[in-house]
Amino acid sequence: MSSKHMTGFMPTSEPTRTLTKSVTCPYNEITDPGAYYCQQTGWLYRVPTEAIAPGHSPVSTVVSAQECFVTKISNDPWIPLNKAREICSNYDFAVNF
Repeated sequence: MSSKHMTGFMPTSEPTRTLTKSVTCPYNEITDPGAYYCQQTGWLYRVPTEAIAPGHSPVSTVVSAQECFVTKISNDPWIPLNKAREICSNYDFAVNF
């Protein structure tokens, strides 16, 4: 079984596109820009297009004894914090941001 799975998404009618289904993967395997919730810490990671485009900065990786799994909560990396918290609460995620 792959460590990455997609359960689908559907845009809402709001200006900020959010996901109705989650996408979970290890942090170092993120391939799409967006806002991601960290399963271990409850932190919000904002991943802009520039962070994942080849040859661009900043490129970030997480180095840890345990793999860091993240769940994509929005296609918009700059989603307002209150909206990100609302989405996380809908998934019953404990936020730490």
